Amino acid sequence: MNQLNVTETKVNSAGDSAVFPQGSADFPRRIGILNDYVRVPYANGSSFASQFLYREFSARGHEVTIIGAEDPDAASNELPDSYVCLKSLPLRNHPGVRIALPTPRGLQELADQKLDITLGQTCTELLEAGIWLRAKQRVPAIAVNTVHLPSVYNVVLPDSLYQVKAVQGVFEKLVGQVERHQASVYNKGDGLIVLSEGLKHYWQDRGVKVPIHVIPRSVDPSIFDRGYEHDPFPAQAKRGNRLLVVCRMTREKEVARLLELFARLIVPAMPDATLTLVGDGPDYDAFVQLAEKLDVASRTFFLGERPLQQIPGFYRHADLFVYTSLSETYGQVVSEALWCGLPVVALADGMGVSQQVADGETGVLVDPNSGERAANWRFAKAVITLLRDRNRRQQMSERARTVVRERAAPERCIDGYYEAFDVAREHLAATPPNKLTDMARSAQALASWITVHLEIAALGLLRKPATINRNGTKQPVWEQPPEGTSLLESVIPPRGGDSVALGSTSSA
Repeated sequence: MNQLNVTETKVNSAGDSAVFPQGSADFPRRIGILNDYVRVPYANGSSFASQFLYREFSARGHEVTIIGAEDPDAASNELPDSYVCLKSLPLRNHPGVRIALPTPRGLQELADQKLDITLGQTCTELLEAGIWLRAKQRVPAIAVNTVHLPSVYNVVLPDSLYQVKAVQGVFEKLVGQVERHQASVYNKGDGLIVLSEGLKHYWQDRGVKVPIHVIPRSVDPSIFDRGYEHDPFPAQAKRGNRLLVVCRMTREKEVARLLELFARLIVPAMPDATLTLVGDGPDYDAFVQLAEKLDVASRTFFLGERPLQQIPGFYRHADLFVYTSLSETYGQVVSEALWCGLPVVALADGMGVSQQVADGETGVLVDPNSGERAANWRFAKAVITLLRDRNRRQQMSERARTVVRERAAPERCIDGYYEAFDVAREHLAATPPNKLTDMARSAQALASWITVHLEIAALGLLRKPATINRNGTKQPVWEQPPEGTSLLESVIPPRGGDSVALGSTSSA
């Protein structure tokens, strides 16, 4: 069976009566979102952000097309109304993840969309599709930085290599080269969107010259403002002592560090404290084993991946959100927790998390630069202090709801994108067309796209395939559910497939 088929393109026209809040009356009528997935196979903040943008722009009268890798496992109801699926290769170590490749037929389908702008919501060389269109059709291209490269390279390494310092040193040098390449790709376009002020300076320091826009992600009120009376926590997790983390179970999220400080510093001071972990990923089993080794299995609950629409219930019934990741370009889960009134204790990353948590007001930020041992102690102290002070947590909760609704309101987010679109069009207009130069850039984009993605596919062979969604959770689809259908009913599978919390005989 040929795994590289290109599926059809469907277009749902918004008609000529669309009204756009900013810019001219006809720009941008057609928006192309470059996304790593046309079907969202597992929870990831970047694709949830793309779904949000797809729905928001569509509701405002734009024609929005999702452009990504073809997925042989995708059902028709999991795809958006308008999409272009490009031929793809599987990423072996992450089943469900595929890497898009350019082909004559796929490129023609892309060109036939007659897009007005492309938005590269991807960390892969799929960004070059936007650069190719820019050269071929003078379509403005904007990229969105979605990954902090120095923190994520290690996910491709097997345990046997991950522990070898010489191997890590080689990959750390490669990260610098990849970042320089990434900056060059950004500079071929017409703008870069980052999610925090820290990342704006980060990419300026690495040579990005195109306009950089800081646009924090929004929280979707249709999901996170719903009422959730049901308590999803295991019965063993006593109220008043519930710590929660929602993230992918992978090394880059520093879950091992969280488990260590929970077992060695928090539990001795708070014997009733529990830690609930929602999410799945390649290091899930290793973290379960670590919890057992640390003798906290009876108070540590690994619930696997859950549908996005269930997540607000966890935020609303937890007491503190704890986050030790230092790899966040944003950290959408932090914003979601604050939206639901859950105070956060986190490490100050100088990027997305630092921008979201107001230290002392909506949570506590711990400086990680004082040494891991000292930072862990301060982190644990903040957690213990807040667990013991219900009134302080309540004050932080009320402040968090207010602050995040100002920062993460959908209208504010979309207005930021409209402004970026206008600047991108002006940036392209200031670059006169040159037939020979554009031909060279077009060829260069395709060559880079193919080369880098083949390299990524090869790196995917280094580590054995991971289980990234053991619960078989169905995440939200691109389109809103039919009128009269409960949003919860549309995504939550029948009970019976739920995983059991570690050390427990009850399902969540």
